[in-house]
Amino acid sequence: MSVLDGFRLDGRIAIITGASGGLGAAGAHALAGVGAHVVITGRREEQLRNVAESVRKSGGQCTARVLDVVDAESVDTAFAQLADDLGPFDVLVNNAAQTHQAKVSDVRIEEWDRIVDVNLRGTFSATQSFLRHRNTERSTSVINIASLAAVVGVRGQAAYSASKAGVIGLTRALAIELARDDVRVNALAPGYFATDMPGEVLADEAATAALLRKIPQRRVADPAEIGPPLVFMASDASRFMTGAVLNFDGGYTAV
Repeated sequence: MSVLDGFRLDGRIAIITGASGGLGAAGAHALAGVGAHVVITGRREEQLRNVAESVRKSGGQCTARVLDVVDAESVDTAFAQLADDLGPFDVLVNNAAQTHQAKVSDVRIEEWDRIVDVNLRGTFSATQSFLRHRNTERSTSVINIASLAAVVGVRGQAAYSASKAGVIGLTRALAIELARDDVRVNALAPGYFATDMPGEVLADEAATAALLRKIPQRRVADPAEIGPPLVFMASDASRFMTGAVLNFDGGYTAV
């Protein structure tokens, strides 16, 4: 077997939450491109259909399922049905996330709860369901999408930063607990990408210029660039890696 063969996902089932656009959609194209049957989930039905159609037009296998990760019972029901239809799962990408830009004094507790529920509780509930329906015949991979905001201070992002720091803590705890079951749990911590989530910053010329001065590569990433590290973490190429946090941010956290 060649080195590149270790990155293939032929015959494997991969689930991506929050995949109706942005990094989730880019990840779906990447995993399908190396042979996985990708299940994309999210709350926006039309956008999910569009992503699934785009993946299939590119030659990949993709199934779309409307899902709210905050509703743990419905997540488990959906995962059980998908496993019955497609087979046990090999990869889970916990990508569903929400953010809210506001001074800490202006953050309503309801807004805090919503962000923590989606970003942290949703990651936990999806992982629980994945473990109930995972493939026990070979190594499986859970990839939690964290953020540079989990490890550096970001103004106006108290709830988001706290939730993503929790994702990293959860990643490490699960990695230790599940290692002997041949379940790898790692976190991918992206920096700034040209997606809707940092849209408020990127729409402001002065704010963008200030941001770029903090990034050694002096640019934001294209969403498609998330594909290679995601494939690495999903595949057997990273089989000896668990509990790791991979910073993918143009050098932002190295400063």
